[in-house]
Amino acid sequence: MLFNSVEFLMFFPVVCVLYYLTPYRFRYLLLLAAGYIFYAFAEPSAVLVLLLTTVVTWIGGKLLYDGKKNGFLWLAAAFLILAYFKYFAYICSLFGKGEVSILLPIGISFYTFQSATYLLDCYNHTCSPQKNFFKYALFVSFFPTILSGPIARAKDLLPQFDEEHDFDTLQAKEGLVSMLWGYFLKMVLVSRLTLLTDLVFGDASMRGLPVLVAVLAYSFQIYCDFAGYSYIAIGCAKIMGFRLPQNFRQPYLATSVADFWRRWHISLSSWFRDYLYIPLGGNRKGMFRKYVNVLIVFAVSGIWHGANITFLVWGLLNGIYQVISGVFSKVGRASGEPHGSAGAQTVVNSHASGRGPAGGVRIALTFLLMTLTWVFFRAPSVPEALDTLQRLCGPYIRPLLDGTLFTLGLGVKNLLFAAAALVILIAADIACEKKKCDITGLLTHVKWPVRWALYYVVIIMILFSCNLSTQEFLYFKF
Repeated sequence: MLFNSVEFLMFFPVVCVLYYLTPYRFRYLLLLAAGYIFYAFAEPSAVLVLLLTTVVTWIGGKLLYDGKKNGFLWLAAAFLILAYFKYFAYICSLFGKGEVSILLPIGISFYTFQSATYLLDCYNHTCSPQKNFFKYALFVSFFPTILSGPIARAKDLLPQFDEEHDFDTLQAKEGLVSMLWGYFLKMVLVSRLTLLTDLVFGDASMRGLPVLVAVLAYSFQIYCDFAGYSYIAIGCAKIMGFRLPQNFRQPYLATSVADFWRRWHISLSSWFRDYLYIPLGGNRKGMFRKYVNVLIVFAVSGIWHGANITFLVWGLLNGIYQVISGVFSKVGRASGEPHGSAGAQTVVNSHASGRGPAGGVRIALTFLLMTLTWVFFRAPSVPEALDTLQRLCGPYIRPLLDGTLFTLGLGVKNLLFAAAALVILIAADIACEKKKCDITGLLTHVKWPVRWALYYVVIIMILFSCNLSTQEFLYFKF
């Protein structure tokens, strides 16, 4: 079931009404049923895989909490389930075993990593084993997060299923605003940017300015697509009284690659930091080991996204950026410049401020570096990614003057519509950055006539985009 589908717009209000009408002690059962219905509607054949992962990790959590070494076998089993469905066919093709077709269960990467937080938190004794299997099953299948996150920690989300959530008007309002912003990003921006990028990336004859526009457009497409899903998921949960982690914080206003990864896909970045980078030794074992750990983390992050060498290249590029920037920051410290670091992405100079001309240059440079990596992320193969980069060399003035940009799958009206939506997005991100808040917090600083005018503008833009927005979210395939 897609968030941007008529079925979900019927499903969610019914679940909310039933949730608040149901006695507290039975609400988790209602949400569990809703999660499985939501998931089965998207992919009925994958329900058994979801259930298997749930059983394996529930048993493993108890064993790890009790200090049983065989608990790690259950952790390994959970990742083996993920590896089989996600990578087995690709491995077979590498060894010339012919074409093997295995259906990838939707959302498996997300709910496996969410389940792994339970196992590892039980092992670290930061979370107690959940005795009620059905409450744990709800943690794995919570419908706002199951398909594309945010990846919630067991120690944070599981206790919320025991809380008595009364309907809160303010929370409901904030949840609706978050959902509205998510739908704006997905239905207004992504639907149009997808038409442009699919046409240009798929046409090897296009060169120069159209390719540059498509490469830049894809950076915003993937941002709006995944951030849009996250805002909708967080909004859904908030309306029912649940708190999910923030997943995006104005990533394209980052002043370094390290800063970018503190703002982009925060729940996954922090997962790799806490459950991989720090156990590997983090930055506690010298500079060389720290850089090796960074490269390992980003390589694994790339592989997590899919069984394709392009994802590995994408991850390693991000890691190499960090290492190079870390070397320069070390030189900067030696010359007396200030430096701050924290977490898995602290190998670069995070002291840079986004204010002033220097900050603007850093923001632009970081955006261009990340845009380069997205070319590999999108491409089906490394040669095609390199070909796309090569096609950036070409005419720029003529396409600007002869109207070529209006023929890139959008037409004049949709191109101007997308441009207006991008202006709204960038203005909102800049305002959120200055106020140090999210979109819901930002609107509390706006006077009510302006606030309601913005609501109506966004709603009208969404309604005008309904016929374009039938695509699934990009991260469903991961």
